[in-house]
Amino acid sequence: MNFLKKVMIFSVGLVVSSFCFSKENGQNIKVEPCGFDYDVNNYYCKTDKIKVFEGNIGRKSDFNKDYSVIKIDDGKYYRLAALNQRSYKVYPLNYQINKKKANFNYAVEKDELCVSGDLYSYRDTYLNSKACFKIIDNAFVKVSIVEDISQKNNSNSLVFIKTPISSDFFSKCNEKNPVKKCEQLESSNNRAYSLSELKKISPDFLNIFDNPKVDSLNANTFRFLPKMKDGFYSIAEKYMETDEGTSSEFYLIKLKPTLNVEKIGDYYSIDNYGVITYKDKNGKLLKRNLN
Repeated sequence: MNFLKKVMIFSVGLVVSSFCFSKENGQNIKVEPCGFDYDVNNYYCKTDKIKVFEGNIGRKSDFNKDYSVIKIDDGKYYRLAALNQRSYKVYPLNYQINKKKANFNYAVEKDELCVSGDLYSYRDTYLNSKACFKIIDNAFVKVSIVEDISQKNNSNSLVFIKTPISSDFFSKCNEKNPVKKCEQLESSNNRAYSLSELKKISPDFLNIFDNPKVDSLNANTFRFLPKMKDGFYSIAEKYMETDEGTSSEFYLIKLKPTLNVEKIGDYYSIDNYGVITYKDKNGKLLKRNLN
């Protein structure tokens, strides 16, 4: 009997310890998630961080109606988290942000939080950049990124393709995620522009694309690859109506140093090393290193 009591007491202790409980406020703090990538120490669930979150309960919301943005001092960096003042859930942002360059933009009436400066994470580092995020499906999701904003080149206003990527990015994403989330990821990782959108960024784009080789494509959208050693590339997409529905045809456009257009079929993929895989006019699978 004594043994049974001990087991019951131990079990209760385990259950209680799985929540972050604030005696002062009488509320449960829940962090989603505690850490990222190879963060084995669960940074955001450490005792001192939980105390910081508890200390912000009841604070006036300053982001997306119900959230309070919390800046955590991490030496040379800031870390950010958003506390929902209704549910007491905490949503960390997966970046360390250089204090010296940090600039934050968010408001209680907006659902988007933007950070400018140097942002560091295990697989995703941006220097002199501006990244914007929204809370989607209980996590911060990057919805846009403007890289290297310190340079005055107009092309830096573009959102470049994030590799690895493939032309069926959206359909693959939608197999595991809601449409809304995939639309957000498409916007930040695989952004497509119409000519009218490019004109708003800079009239220079009309001069670049004012070429018979490009005009003859009648392309609907253009995507832009990160700058490669071999030049500056865009992928044009043309929508095709067939008996089976709508399909796409893709063209690789080398913009600099010399304009060149090449048809790459109905599918392409690009890996982290700048190697593009595509089909020639005979359907043969080809690979080329753009770096």
